[in-house]
Amino acid sequence: MSEDVSLFTEVDKTGDPDFFIRFLDQGNALPDIKKSKTLILDGLHLRNGSAVLDVGCGTGNDVVNIARHVGQSGTVTGVDVSEAMIAEAQRRTAGSGFPVAFEVGNAMDLRFATGSFDGCRAERVLMHVPDPIRALSEMLRVTKPGGRVSVFDFDWDTFVIDSPHSDTTRRVVSSFSDSIRNGWIGRQLRRMFLDCGMTEIVVVPHQILIGFEFLGLLIGGHLTRAQRVGMLNASDVERWWGNLRDADVVGRFFAGFTAFIVSGTRDK
Repeated sequence: MSEDVSLFTEVDKTGDPDFFIRFLDQGNALPDIKKSKTLILDGLHLRNGSAVLDVGCGTGNDVVNIARHVGQSGTVTGVDVSEAMIAEAQRRTAGSGFPVAFEVGNAMDLRFATGSFDGCRAERVLMHVPDPIRALSEMLRVTKPGGRVSVFDFDWDTFVIDSPHSDTTRRVVSSFSDSIRNGWIGRQLRRMFLDCGMTEIVVVPHQILIGFEFLGLLIGGHLTRAQRVGMLNASDVERWWGNLRDADVVGRFFAGFTAFIVSGTRDK
């Protein structure tokens, strides 16, 4: 059974932390997520020798990718609230020779001194943290004047799923969006950047298309919980899911959602 992906801030307390590692790996393998990586890095204006912080680094794949851009004279630090994620990141990068480091840390209370980094990124993180404004403010604080911050996150009310059962689809999308702590974070990012006093703000929308199998990973845990608490009707969900499965068999499945990549400069 799938875990509920809304629990990313509690990975270490769930019954299957490895599910979240597998989920991240399969998410990172999506073609549209792969395309987004360059867009996020474009917002950082990286150069050789840059010091970069990745907040919510997960298994560390992006930290290694950034390290390739900043070279041996640069440094990349990955922080994640999950001990399981940090352990996996350290395991995957052991002996790699890249200038990377990982540590457990809270996005809302970063231990680093003010102005420690040339750039700071967060991908699929702020939708989960209890206080995203505080987390963004911390990212800005640890970034040097003139440095860049780049954030990638979803707006879950943009979730589109092609189904003839429109009422059930709306209930699934709405309940899933509401289950994410900050389900509308995508549309809020530009305002948050402005509220934090950032300049040279760039907003890039990016569509993510997913397959039927990944849809199950993404919302399977939520559907189970929503039926258990009476939020969704079991027979409606069974009919709805069966139709999507049949559509996938004949190559007619379609689903996706919109991400927003927002970057800006810490004012000098």
